[in-house]
Amino acid sequence: MKRTKHSQRRIWIIALLILVFSLNSTLATHAQTKQVPTAGIAINGKLVDGIQPVMIDGKMYLPFVPLSKILGYNSSQYNPKNATFQLTDGSTMLRAAVGGSIARKSNEYIHIDPLRWYNKKAHITLPAASSLFNVFMYYKADNGSIQVQKPAQQYIVQKGDTLFEIARSHHTSVYNLKSTNNLKSNMIQIGQRLQIPPRSKMKETEPIREKAPVPHKYNTSISSVRTNIINEAKKYLGAGYKFGATLAEAPRLFDCSSYTQLVFKQNGISIPRTSRDQASKGTNVKTLEQGDLLFFTNNDLYSDGRVGHVGIYMADGSMIHASSSKGVTITKNVLSNPYWGKNYLFAKRVIQ
Repeated sequence: MKRTKHSQRRIWIIALLILVFSLNSTLATHAQTKQVPTAGIAINGKLVDGIQPVMIDGKMYLPFVPLSKILGYNSSQYNPKNATFQLTDGSTMLRAAVGGSIARKSNEYIHIDPLRWYNKKAHITLPAASSLFNVFMYYKADNGSIQVQKPAQQYIVQKGDTLFEIARSHHTSVYNLKSTNNLKSNMIQIGQRLQIPPRSKMKETEPIREKAPVPHKYNTSISSVRTNIINEAKKYLGAGYKFGATLAEAPRLFDCSSYTQLVFKQNGISIPRTSRDQASKGTNVKTLEQGDLLFFTNNDLYSDGRVGHVGIYMADGSMIHASSSKGVTITKNVLSNPYWGKNYLFAKRVIQ
């Protein structure tokens, strides 16, 4: 009797799987698709690459992984078990699933048009890509190009968005968002174009409040660990820089956070891969000590004031870091430096 029930259950499961597969196949078959000529991609008016768009049910989609690499998200992983992509540019970790309408940007959740399969590749709409990658992207019909404004100064409202969520993801307030767009109420419409508030009204604050403990394995004094961190960091002086460098490219190439992660790992301290996730660890400090992590924004890449760079504080007031212009280098008197001082956000202590 038990065997009969078990067999019946298996038959029902197989039948259900066949039905689901058939429905998916039917949906894929009935999707209206149309090839679009290869389009050039221009970032801030400069042609940088080409890409193959496709029209699906009247919407333009771009191949997801090639687009992410063009935009600097050089490290990408795909998990076939849940059809989820994980990408990073060194500052932020992005996660998006095929068919999912909510994506994750570091510790924030955002609404996007779901990714769709086409020719065995994931594709994304221009508004969804704009929201996910912190750019403003649109199709320029007169020359058939994809124009990218980076960093974004505009935002297209996605299905499910609220003013609170949009303001939070751009590290500003609902008041500033409404004021910038002359909104009289909290009502917004899908596809509505919003102007992002001025940079002066946005600043990363959330990671300061977070005090997550940092796993470590060292059996020596804290002062010795601090000294060892700096000594380890100096070993890589002169190494090259690559935006979104993968850990496999170390120690030949780094971005800012893969560099700090490796240096701390070599001293038994485990910190996350990206600068914004690193900023959520440890304790916020005002008085700096050797080995503290310094965090900065990057106006050239991010319009939302988020953490965009990390370096290691040295005892003499300098910072050792992987710089986009010089590779691994030392910047003296970092907080008095005209560039770094202006973009400094906060410091976190992970050696405790």
